[in-house]
Amino acid sequence: MVKWLCMDMKRKLSRVLTWLKQLPLKYVVGGGVLILGTAYFCYFGISKPVTFSYANATCVRHTLLFPSLHKINSSGFSVYSANEIKIGNFPLASSALCFEPSDIPQAGSTSVSVAPLGGWIAKKTFQITVPPPVGVNANILEKPVSISKPLKIDLSEADKTFAYNITIAEKKAPCEADGNQIKCNIQELNLDQGKSYPLRLDRFFNDKEVATVTQKDITTLSATQVKESSIKNNETVYVKPKSVTLVLDKKVTQAHAKFYRLEGDKKNQLEAAVTVTDGRVEVALKDDLPRSADYEVELESVEAEDGSGLEDPYILPFKTSGGPKVTGISVGRTSVPIGATAAISFDQPLLESQDVTKMLALGGGASFAGKKGNQILISLAGTPKCGDFTIAINNDIQSNYEIGGNSAWNFSGRTVCHTVGSIGASSKGRPISAYYFGNGGQTILFTGAIHGNEVGTKYLMDRWIQDLEANARNIPADKSVVVVPQINPDGVASGSRTNGRNIDLNRNFATSDWRKDITDVNNRPFPGGGGDAPMSEPETRAIAGLAQRLHPSLILSYHSIGGVVAANQAGGSNGLAAKYSQLSGYRNTTGQTSDTFEYSVSGTADDWYAEKLGVASILVELSSHTSPQFDRNQKAMWAMVNS
Repeated sequence: MVKWLCMDMKRKLSRVLTWLKQLPLKYVVGGGVLILGTAYFCYFGISKPVTFSYANATCVRHTLLFPSLHKINSSGFSVYSANEIKIGNFPLASSALCFEPSDIPQAGSTSVSVAPLGGWIAKKTFQITVPPPVGVNANILEKPVSISKPLKIDLSEADKTFAYNITIAEKKAPCEADGNQIKCNIQELNLDQGKSYPLRLDRFFNDKEVATVTQKDITTLSATQVKESSIKNNETVYVKPKSVTLVLDKKVTQAHAKFYRLEGDKKNQLEAAVTVTDGRVEVALKDDLPRSADYEVELESVEAEDGSGLEDPYILPFKTSGGPKVTGISVGRTSVPIGATAAISFDQPLLESQDVTKMLALGGGASFAGKKGNQILISLAGTPKCGDFTIAINNDIQSNYEIGGNSAWNFSGRTVCHTVGSIGASSKGRPISAYYFGNGGQTILFTGAIHGNEVGTKYLMDRWIQDLEANARNIPADKSVVVVPQINPDGVASGSRTNGRNIDLNRNFATSDWRKDITDVNNRPFPGGGGDAPMSEPETRAIAGLAQRLHPSLILSYHSIGGVVAANQAGGSNGLAAKYSQLSGYRNTTGQTSDTFEYSVSGTADDWYAEKLGVASILVELSSHTSPQFDRNQKAMWAMVNS
């Protein structure tokens, strides 16, 4: 209102001046004084309004003569002149005044006065209105934040008045004004990815804390991860790779990777180009990789679109293969079935067009049978029983990528040295098998498990068969060895001492003391336990028939659990029993039936061998029903073969 009045007065004064020119001088002087007084009042007597800006310099148009002579009366603001006219360094006049807070700006209104020498003459007052501080929009903190690039927080307007910093997990970082945002250097705090942290955003004025404007928990972005690669970790690569592709779980904008060849403790960097496409990083090589070498791809860092990066550098070790290398053969060195085909497997497919027959040296009746994928097939149809064969491969076989130089390999083996035949069947139809070794005229027969609950004797016979096969060449030329692992397969299957018809087979032989009604091992009556008649059981007839056909020089019958040796006293069995006892440590009870058995016996196989065939036999009682005790018996068994 006052300003309007002053303007109105100026217009009227202008009319008055025109009128005064027509008046006498004394009236003119009085009018001039009135006009000057009015102008002074309007220029200096009325406060000039100023609105403070947080974003820009707060300046108003105001002319000052000799601005350096003016003094300021203010609380909270400093004033400086702008647009000065100078002679040398001395300012003659300025056309603007600018106001800068010297203390924390407080919302509201405050007065600032400027006057020559700080007096009352020509004193000009400015009324500065300070708006509320700039608002902060912290919505960005609701989402996971990147730790690899500045954190940008929106302001309601630009703010060049206050400074800001953030505190996260007791670590501080500065923030810089950037238009209507502040950028906080969160990357300086070395935070972990995928973690939660408390954050505080503070406002400062001239290094003095003004207020905490935001305080909340934030979550950092989860790390970018490699989820798959064209070459697997520690893989042996058989192809000729030109590049390695790493697939990440996020879209990537940039990546830094290196390719090394490892030689001992040295890492030699190879020339490679890195290409980034969405979520893939390809490390491409200029040349083929040398073979039979170790390599390492190191993805040092990435920047994903969301601002995340790797937790740690990703290391991918791998190696290149040499030429095809033999990984195995389908047959063993012994017991190879007669007529078998041996499949030699390589670690990679073989070049189809190559003639591998030129790279093979075969002996002992072995012959080339074909090539398929990563295998070479060798026929052993021409190798006789217990015959030696050899296979040699030179170093020239190539893979289907035409890589060679690793295929040299030799193998020697032997076909099976025994044959297997059935000597009959049990009362329930289970086969009773015999294993035949050697070609000599003198036979030694080993039998086990005539009682089905004495399974340790079957296990001993199984181990004995394996030992005979492995050492078949140690069987004397004039000897043959026959092994019947289980005379009573039905009893072994059920865990019963008797056979499938509840007959004790070792009481069923046609000896002079055979009885139908017997006692068991606890001396309890066992009616019909000896069978309806001598040799009534198929198992008894089977082993008896074998013994009659072979007419062996010695039969060894294995039982348990007495831990004794006893000869049937036919032929030279007494001396052989003494030798077996000495080598095995079992007690020799030959001729001492009461010391060998604590129960009545009749119709036994060993007595039948002596009475009907006149064949020497040795009964060996293991000291365990279930353990084969092979180590304890091995030397004694070989001694019987070599006797």
